[in-house]
Amino acid sequence: MTTSHNVEKNGLPYDLGAFDLDGTVLRRDLKISERTIAAMRGLRERGMRLVVATGRRFEGAREHAERLGFCGSDPVICYGGSMVRRMNGETLLHRTLSREASAEIVEWAAERGLHARVFVDGRIVTSPDTTATREYLRGEEPDVSIVDSLAQWLREDGEEPIKLVIVDHPRDVPHWLEEAREAFRGRLFVTRSLPHYVEIGSLEGTKSTALKFLCGHWDVDSARAIAFGDADNDVDMLRFVGHGVAVGGLTEEVREAADEVVSPVEEDGVARYLERLLEEAGGA
Repeated sequence: MTTSHNVEKNGLPYDLGAFDLDGTVLRRDLKISERTIAAMRGLRERGMRLVVATGRRFEGAREHAERLGFCGSDPVICYGGSMVRRMNGETLLHRTLSREASAEIVEWAAERGLHARVFVDGRIVTSPDTTATREYLRGEEPDVSIVDSLAQWLREDGEEPIKLVIVDHPRDVPHWLEEAREAFRGRLFVTRSLPHYVEIGSLEGTKSTALKFLCGHWDVDSARAIAFGDADNDVDMLRFVGHGVAVGGLTEEVREAADEVVSPVEEDGVARYLERLLEEAGGA
């Protein structure tokens, strides 16, 4: 186990930094500013541990993490916290849902005319598209398999999913989100990650539990960790760390969970914050 960093070693008030991707360091056009990359490099050079924490699949997460300077044995929190996998492909943590529970989610969605997607390791299995998915997911995800009956596939032939996603028009999601949370309360973790995306996973498949796992792995006190996020699926992570930073603050829940709110990603809110940290530590 790695010895814990401390302020005397890196000159910074934190030993670990966790970064959501979409809406936090990754812009809508999927670009990451050079300013953000440079600031994260500055933290890394001072010995601070960094980790990406995203709802994306590992393959997509790794692609963007590479641009941020992650490589080799660096771990990535993906699938919303249900998996921790090193950049080189080694899996450190992998949580799944039962096939029966997953089929129940799919049937719940189908009864309401909603489109569900099942995420297994390396691919997505889904039923034929709805209007919402055609509008919001066109060209977004590779490696998608389509089956006639998703619930039947799960019960008879499927793998245990890592998570499920329900897709709908952003304006319509609030009409059923609380109903979903109530239907699966105490059994599953239901959260909104993007305006059109509601993710459902195991109670342990969250960003905070994955980050807790890494804190233990690295012998880092969570009080000396900082996290950056913008959406509801970041709330538990923002509350877990010693200092949570909401980037733009998409919802009231995100803003309340954070200790501080910075400018949106389009205005380089994270980069500006990190630059200030480095300047205060004498490393700008």
